[in-house]
Amino acid sequence: MATIKDVAKAAGVSVTTVSATINDSAPVSATLRARVNAAIAAVGYVPNPVARNLRLGRSRQIGLLVPDIAAPYAASIARSMQVALSDKGYSMFFASNGDDPVRELADIARMGDHQVAGLVLFPTCLGEHYAENIIPAIRFPTVIIDRIIEGAPFDCVVDDNALGARLIVHHLLQLGHRDIAVIAGRTGISVSDDRLEGTRAALSEAGHPVPDNFVYTHHQREDQAFRAAQDLMSRQNRPTAIVTINTMQTRGVLQGLKSMGLKAPDDVSLISFDGLHFSAGFDPEITSLDQDIPAIAEAAAGMLIERLEAEYTTARATPPRLLRLPSRLIVRSSCRRLG
Repeated sequence: MATIKDVAKAAGVSVTTVSATINDSAPVSATLRARVNAAIAAVGYVPNPVARNLRLGRSRQIGLLVPDIAAPYAASIARSMQVALSDKGYSMFFASNGDDPVRELADIARMGDHQVAGLVLFPTCLGEHYAENIIPAIRFPTVIIDRIIEGAPFDCVVDDNALGARLIVHHLLQLGHRDIAVIAGRTGISVSDDRLEGTRAALSEAGHPVPDNFVYTHHQREDQAFRAAQDLMSRQNRPTAIVTINTMQTRGVLQGLKSMGLKAPDDVSLISFDGLHFSAGFDPEITSLDQDIPAIAEAAAGMLIERLEAEYTTARATPPRLLRLPSRLIVRSSCRRLG
């Protein structure tokens, strides 16, 4: 196996010059750099990234921490993040905490033990004094995805939920729907709050505010959405359309309708913010927003690596950034036109 000494001998330069060329640890002229690179190719030298990182005092490993890897969104983020980081020369250290904020803190500490360079965090946002507990526990550059932690000094990449709400509401109104129910998730979590508030705001602006008894908060699980669908469809004045926040709710609503001998869209239209429920496997296929998961992963990885590179230069620190990425509405067969 070729060594750095072999490269130096082939290029006719010192080992120090080869090291400076490979590690960018000192200025090297374009002529010498070309000679060293040609020698590397000629002798087949492959730098040891672990040894290189130890010499530079840098890690090329990024942590990714998600609440529940079984959730389609989290699984898709993990796949896309691994690709995005690999393309930038980084590897990924992964952990899933089962939506447990205590385990989340333990996993963050474990990330530090493994000397990750930085962290991409899909936070649970659960528990009393969540922000006060988690912010001081994070001691390396971090980018938050999907949910916003109020007051956190970190960059953040999320869906543009206000835009998504307008797309959903516009579509339902175009089809003639006015009696629209919303099954929301936990309150106090930005993604659930933003989607519910965005939907209510868009309907109010159109002159069709959502009645309070058509809104179900804290119904993020499949069994909860099952019961909400049964309750809604048992009423004399029942909705003509139901909006769900996530995949599990969509499954629960479909099962709740089935248990009553009902079906979407014949008896009620169904539309979702969450497009990661493999719509082709549902009957009917669900009209939903399509989140650009690769774009979210690419943006988060890029923002984090930008922060890391700034740490090794004299670049001036910039304030935390919030990036909202748009989704697009994919119209399928779960909504029908009224009249």
